Amino acid sequence: MKKTVNTIWIALIVWTLVGQTVNAAESDVLNRIQKRYQEIASFKGSFTQRNFSSRSEQPRSAAGLVSYIRPGKMRWDYQKPDEQLLVTDGITLWLFDPLLENVTVQALKKVTPGTPLEFLLGAGNLEDDFIYRPVTRNLIDNPEVLVVELEPKNSIAALEFIQLAVDPETYDFLQIVLVDTQGNHRVIEFKEMEYNLTLDEDQFRFEISPDMEVIYADQ
Repeated sequence: MKKTVNTIWIALIVWTLVGQTVNAAESDVLNRIQKRYQEIASFKGSFTQRNFSSRSEQPRSAAGLVSYIRPGKMRWDYQKPDEQLLVTDGITLWLFDPLLENVTVQALKKVTPGTPLEFLLGAGNLEDDFIYRPVTRNLIDNPEVLVVELEPKNSIAALEFIQLAVDPETYDFLQIVLVDTQGNHRVIEFKEMEYNLTLDEDQFRFEISPDMEVIYADQ
């Protein structure tokens, strides 16, 4: 399961360098998505994650709870198939594996610049960080949503593009698809979302107990 959780964050922080311009209509779509997300001070809900491999017909699935406070605080509680926690307070990122009794610690600024993770944390800008392009693969099977395909401008590793699915009227964020250069992709769907509510900020910090193994990813 640790590998499954890591893939979402690795996919969120690594991208490919591409060059193109954005026309007025495309810019308007990105601006609407950006504006709506900036209006959200906090949210909580559930999520499902499906990992599709080019070498297998059966996807691997995971599910759990997600919560967020602007700016920079996010928590992913994986509940199925195994429990795991990934949380950031906007400065530090912790990945806790209860089965292995270890926690991986990393500075958030090392992994976010120019990535979808930066956008999700409320710091990035879609038009500055991504290139809008026509949809090349039908990876979101829902005709009722607006699908936007984006290529990242920053070259960090082997992710080819992402797709965002939003509500065509409210521009609420519904799904994200992450596609790598090997033909694999991951679909993360957000459900039962509640917006702009009061959340306990303590849940966005992780207390390391003396009996845990600590792995510092920056070292």
